[in-house]
Amino acid sequence: MKKKLKWIGLGLLGVILVAIIGFLVWTQLTYGPTEEARGYVAEAREVDNRLEFGQTDSEVGFILYPGAKVEKEAYAYYGTRLAEEGVFVAIPSLRLNLGIADIDAAETIIAAHPDIERWVVGGHSLGGSAASGFALEHEEQVEGVIFLASYPISTMADSNLRVLSVSGEIDGLATPADIEASRDNVPDEVVFHQIKDGNHANFGMYGPQDGDNDSPLSAKEQLDETIDQIIEWL
Repeated sequence: MKKKLKWIGLGLLGVILVAIIGFLVWTQLTYGPTEEARGYVAEAREVDNRLEFGQTDSEVGFILYPGAKVEKEAYAYYGTRLAEEGVFVAIPSLRLNLGIADIDAAETIIAAHPDIERWVVGGHSLGGSAASGFALEHEEQVEGVIFLASYPISTMADSNLRVLSVSGEIDGLATPADIEASRDNVPDEVVFHQIKDGNHANFGMYGPQDGDNDSPLSAKEQLDETIDQIIEWL
């Protein structure tokens, strides 16, 4: 009997190890930047495994958390455009390529740039949800949250945070119904903007994504509208 239990225990341990290894491998199967995105990466500074754009003494800083399993370089266009408007932008690499595994990624960035007067955090998909978790725990440091095809990790309705939510009309992952349901979890003064024909993957430059819908828009077209909304909101 003891021998049987031993083998059962070893079998269960083996299953757990295989599951852990499988999960770790899955997190490394990332969506990389397109060639177009790589052109904007050239305008960035790489500091401590993050991309930085703009002046480090800007009035406003924006920390953008990448979506799940999407490499930071896919969001370089945000940095290029927003830096032109005087906004400092930082895009970190996230632990295990998952925002939920690195919610406090913004903490070291804020500490490294004491001359930035106002901070907002945000991100794409799971990255936005993770950023909202950081903001809720650091309201004394963060002024607002930008959701890109995303919604809060927990209710923000009673917070003093400003919120911008930009979503896609035909998003197959963060669907319009998901975004509508998030209204109960954000402050009353939230700004919602839906991009006509916008999908999920076009909030970055990394190509098609499993489970998403095809869009007639190019990634740049969708990003230009998104960034215009961010600039107006800021």
